[in-house]
Amino acid sequence: MKPFESFIASQLDEYILYRRSIGFTNGNLTSPLHAFDRYIRKKEANWDTFTPAFFLKLRKELKGDPRTVNGILSVIRGFFQYLLRKGIYEENPLQDIPPHAENAYIPFIFSLHEIEQMLRSIQKKLRKTPKHFLKDLSIYVATLLLARCGMRISEPLRLRLEHYRSREGTIYIEKTKFSKDRLIPIPITVINEISNYLSVRNYRPTVFIRVSIRQLKISVLINPDGLLPIQLLVHLLFTH
Repeated sequence: MKPFESFIASQLDEYILYRRSIGFTNGNLTSPLHAFDRYIRKKEANWDTFTPAFFLKLRKELKGDPRTVNGILSVIRGFFQYLLRKGIYEENPLQDIPPHAENAYIPFIFSLHEIEQMLRSIQKKLRKTPKHFLKDLSIYVATLLLARCGMRISEPLRLRLEHYRSREGTIYIEKTKFSKDRLIPIPITVINEISNYLSVRNYRPTVFIRVSIRQLKISVLINPDGLLPIQLLVHLLFTH
């Protein structure tokens, strides 16, 4: 990890170690804390500088959309809460700093019938030429795993052969979004599709040939009504 360089570098390091000791990962901490560290150096700040006015100015000058800025402020607020518990501060200077208003994201939910329509549309688009067939088939089977097993969009593309357990009818996912392992049951129809796919592709350590997330998004979800972002498909899967 890139070292902190401001005058509170040691406290930032201690905070990260503390969070790790109680079971949290560093993934959501380091980037916001580095942004804060850079801002401190840029403003030549000291302990007396950390007033609510300082953090209101920080909120105004941070780059990014409202959700990103709010995330950074939330991490910094947690850091000062840690300093408060240690007795370094008597009150949290970010306690009353309001967040930016965020645009609400309301996903469109497809019916199961619409999901079936999308899968049939993907299947019909399979090109039979030697150059395209295997990649198109990879995209179809990867999308089938999203639809039938509720996998996240990147998980089928990273799936390794040893994690696919056809006899047990399961897929083992290592280190998911929240750094946890999980075991996913696979319907028999999907096992048959995966077996057919594996029978026509050359050996490699991953189940699927090289397919990017961008290709999966663009290539698979064309139906008679137009282009359908794959994230909308995943929202449906998590509600059924």
